[in-house]
Amino acid sequence: MKTVLLVSSFLLCLLAGCQSNSSKPETRQRVQATSKEQQRQLAVLEKDTLNAVQEENVRKPGLALTFETVFQRFKDAVENQDTATFQTYVDPALGLYLIDAPGAVPQFTHVAHINQYRRPVQQKPFFSIRETFRDCALQEVTALPKVTCAGDADAYAQRGCFVADATSFRKSEAYLHANLSSTERDKIARTLPLVTKTVLHTTSGFKFHFGQVNGQWRILFIDLMVPCNA
Repeated sequence: MKTVLLVSSFLLCLLAGCQSNSSKPETRQRVQATSKEQQRQLAVLEKDTLNAVQEENVRKPGLALTFETVFQRFKDAVENQDTATFQTYVDPALGLYLIDAPGAVPQFTHVAHINQYRRPVQQKPFFSIRETFRDCALQEVTALPKVTCAGDADAYAQRGCFVADATSFRKSEAYLHANLSSTERDKIARTLPLVTKTVLHTTSGFKFHFGQVNGQWRILFIDLMVPCNA
């Protein structure tokens, strides 16, 4: 009886050992399968993340564009009187300030939508500026041309369409001399530091002041005052 028990125990041990040994390849196979599945899931996650970033860039067209491209589209919107495209460059929270001079004192007008604006003289709509705002092939310079009032066609030392850093405009205190409430002056003072690029179109004398807000190029101020026109 003892012999039978010993033999039975021995056989059970052998069987258990065989089952254990036979399970090792299965375990390795399961581990390999799990590893492959994890790699597949990681690849899918990376692809989904890339797609999400690309979709975000599509939703925010100004994010990855150069300033030259942004200005070209802005200029085209003005020339074509494309209100919808123009509005994409107006920040919904900050709006847009337009500067004009119907008299000796500059006039600052704040609008949320460009269709709200009328020029002080003859009450023309904003897009009427396309009559003189033409042929603007952008040239980057370190400093904008100076006003000379010497030429017949242009009031500047150089003729063309120039873009430079907006250091000079950021320091401007013209708004302090305008007929504005203290609240409006505070808003302008908070907006001025956001301006980083100024575009000057010498033929018209117009200046366009841009800045990046939340990663997107926005038009923050447009100066429609004409120099040497007193």
